[in-house]
Amino acid sequence: MPPCQTISGYSVCDNFETGFGTTGRNVFRAPFESRFDFSVFKNFKLSERFNLKYQFDAFNLFNHPSLDAPNTDFTLNPCYNPVPCYTTTPSSSRGYGVISNTIGSSRFLQMSLHLTF
Repeated sequence: MPPCQTISGYSVCDNFETGFGTTGRNVFRAPFESRFDFSVFKNFKLSERFNLKYQFDAFNLFNHPSLDAPNTDFTLNPCYNPVPCYTTTPSSSRGYGVISNTIGSSRFLQMSLHLTF
């Protein structure tokens, strides 16, 4: 739907798809993501020509879940298409603003050996 059009003699504007509005900046921000990554390594000199490097990496070491952004789908409003209307039912009862997923991975550990010559 274009930003404004006429449907059955009524001028209808799709305010959710236009670049302008009265909504403040950063109103749809996701929760804070807390991750702690850790890495240690040790170099071993095997000879003048060969070096061995042992490395241990831990991603999301404390296994803290990262929550996804809240549901911001405006189409949850039953009056959204084609002609906007107003309803007295709060949109949160239809899942608006609810966090239902996590993002990222759980704890991930890896070890590696690097041989350089």
